[in-house]
Amino acid sequence: MSETGSADSGYNEQPLDDHLSMRSVDPDYEWCHGRRYHSSGTYIYPNDEEEQERLNVIHEAHLLLHGSLFLSSIDLAGRSILDIGTGTGKWAVDMADRDPSVTIVGLDISPIQPEFVPPNVHFFVENVETDWRETAKYHFIHLRGMSGSIQDWPSLFHKIYQALKPGGVMGAHETLPTVFSKNQKLESDNRLVELMHDLVLAHSKIGRPLDPVSSFRICAEEAGFIDVSEEIFEAPLGNWPEDQQQKDIGGMLASSFKMGLHGLTARAFRDVLGRSKEEVEVFNAFVRRELDLNSSMPMLHVSVFTARKPEQ
Repeated sequence: MSETGSADSGYNEQPLDDHLSMRSVDPDYEWCHGRRYHSSGTYIYPNDEEEQERLNVIHEAHLLLHGSLFLSSIDLAGRSILDIGTGTGKWAVDMADRDPSVTIVGLDISPIQPEFVPPNVHFFVENVETDWRETAKYHFIHLRGMSGSIQDWPSLFHKIYQALKPGGVMGAHETLPTVFSKNQKLESDNRLVELMHDLVLAHSKIGRPLDPVSSFRICAEEAGFIDVSEEIFEAPLGNWPEDQQQKDIGGMLASSFKMGLHGLTARAFRDVLGRSKEEVEVFNAFVRRELDLNSSMPMLHVSVFTARKPEQ
């Protein structure tokens, strides 16, 4: 985590080369269930190319859903941005392309980001649950899809608060692990409902909650944030909507679910919940069938949470 630039811009003058760039780190991977994972074991989902494709599809769906890369009134022109859990780096690269005046630092435990990126983007290997290696301050801190990755959310909120400049803003973008229907009450034996329930159960067993969003307001206020707000969006899961934009969003999200089912359930269901390979494969087949049917008109809730650090 670092920034470059003049003192007048408020950027930290510590050189980027002092940190572990993605290109200078040997990937620390392991293979399990035919997929590639980070060897730490703290993140139970793959980081291979198949998973990266899924994450990029979700990025495009959410961009279409919100119509913007971030939902905050903060003016980011010429500002510094930290992207926590940058993943494939798609959000950071898109932000850098749209506004060359910003400086973006992306952090992730896995060096899976592209090598050739805009000059105002820098990626580094960092486990944000451990002590951060420097004290750079940012105007905006973004995190997305971190549910299930973090053990101690209050601690992370405190670190984010400390890493923001006075008046800086944080934005957390998370999909809630529940499925509901536009036209009926989904029963507990619905395969999509079961999928979410069992993923939440697996994460509760490993101590990394998949449903932390309900605690965000308390975490933020205890850390010292003000102007705390949350906006909930409804996103279709499937191409059943009549509206073309909603149909496109739903189609991409359903596609991401189907292509990612193996990765979503391999470790969570087999290693954590102790199910057999055959049992999980049959269950996943039923989930794919439910997504293809579209009869229940499934929907997801997407939360966009924002908070601001006081000026003083």
